[in-house]
Amino acid sequence: MLVNDTKGIQNLHETRELIIEGFNEVCKKGPVAEEPMMGVMMRLVDAKLHEDAIHRGPAQTIPAVRNACRGALIRSRPVILEPMQNLRVDAPNDVIGGVTREVTNRRGIIEDMPVDGGTASVIGKMPVAETFGFSNDIRAASQGRAVWNTENAGFEMLPPSLFEKTVGEIRERKGLKAEVPTELNYTD
Repeated sequence: MLVNDTKGIQNLHETRELIIEGFNEVCKKGPVAEEPMMGVMMRLVDAKLHEDAIHRGPAQTIPAVRNACRGALIRSRPVILEPMQNLRVDAPNDVIGGVTREVTNRRGIIEDMPVDGGTASVIGKMPVAETFGFSNDIRAASQGRAVWNTENAGFEMLPPSLFEKTVGEIRERKGLKAEVPTELNYTD
């Protein structure tokens, strides 16, 4: 969301669409890892426009708006959201220790462990990024006797300890410089 909080700026109505276009470009490719952004609100509080209309065109306005938006976003300390899955694993009581170890080693959070007769269940959440290879590992941990299912649980904030590493991997995969840009990258 982009909110115009300016008051009495001359000729702002002429560049309104260009400002919105610059903001939308930044929302499609955020400043941290060029990933789409969500949950962003920016306020335009001031603008200085050139008095000649020829100097208020797309080639001048859109890059200025993009740099201002990216610099403001970096200053606000953005986060990366990672997809999560609800997880339920049912296994015999004698192998449930290996199941819980496998879930916790993959950054999983165990919320409940009900026991029903000779079968125990592990109920919790796990990041989708950690589920690759889970089926083979859970079979090995439970001697092939575990049954599990997953379902989408939305998004949660990536732990700060993994932020730099994850952003570096995303940027490298996209052919960008590995280091995260700072607000100094977007000042004139």
